[in-house]
Amino acid sequence: MQLAPTPRQAATLQAAVQCGSTPASRGSGLRECGIAALWAVLTAAVIAAPGGISIFTDLRNKERARLAAIEAAQAYERIVAAPAAASLPLEQAAHGRDLFATTCVACHGPTGTGVTGLGKNLCESDFVAATSDADLVQFIITGRATANPPMPPRAGRPELTDADIADLVIYLRGLQDARRMPELPEMVVAKVEVTADDKAKALEAAGGDEELAGWIASGKKIYATTCIACHGPDGTGVKGNGKPLTTSEFVASLNDDELLAFILKGRDPSDPKNTTGVGMPPRGGNPALSEDDLLDVISYLRSLQLAQTAKQSSASAN
Repeated sequence: MQLAPTPRQAATLQAAVQCGSTPASRGSGLRECGIAALWAVLTAAVIAAPGGISIFTDLRNKERARLAAIEAAQAYERIVAAPAAASLPLEQAAHGRDLFATTCVACHGPTGTGVTGLGKNLCESDFVAATSDADLVQFIITGRATANPPMPPRAGRPELTDADIADLVIYLRGLQDARRMPELPEMVVAKVEVTADDKAKALEAAGGDEELAGWIASGKKIYATTCIACHGPDGTGVKGNGKPLTTSEFVASLNDDELLAFILKGRDPSDPKNTTGVGMPPRGGNPALSEDDLLDVISYLRSLQLAQTAKQSSASAN
């Protein structure tokens, strides 16, 4: 005997019929909808994955770069805050000091604190602090043409060996952390050595005047250790830095005493007559140079200008 459904069962069956399904089929439909939705999400994830990974990678790289920049900006401060590292080798530090005084001083100052409009402060440089010795040696060897003003390869002195530059780097480490610097002996400015070949060339430039030839030969050597970084080999100039001196109307317009007074004083980047915006430090940035040394440099510059004039005259005649 079949019993009639209760009122609640009848209502449930009627609702299922109205929905187009029985309770069992409704459960099956929900399960199928869930599976379909899951496949849709998975499909969308597969489609979006390349773009999503690229965006994630880009964001991760930017964050890494940001953190690296923050860390690099604190490199010098970390050296100062940390316990002192081992003392630097005396002989190499002393040699580096002597090279610095005759090579880097013009742009970076006698104590490495920089010269306005020329070289940066090396004592507190985060770049120097964060760069390994080997990489810093290579940086100096290569130079930086894109800097303003540019830094010439080997600090403008092509005769410097890799070992010389390694000693310069050791001295820089001492400038950044005085605790590591050994007690250096008093610096003795080396006397300019003039070779027989230098004398012969100078004698030719001086037209046979032996005294003038001696001044020219000495001036050439001094120029190579002081002026070359800004004005280039043989006074040909460095783009974005020092002007050519061989064709300089300004140099030609001054007598020796006037040119000496100019070199002794230098020219600030803010000087209205400074057309390059690059500073000319007093005494060419080398305070150890005497007035006689600078007069020798002037004699050398005069010989360069005479040679340039003769060259132009010969070219015009031909």
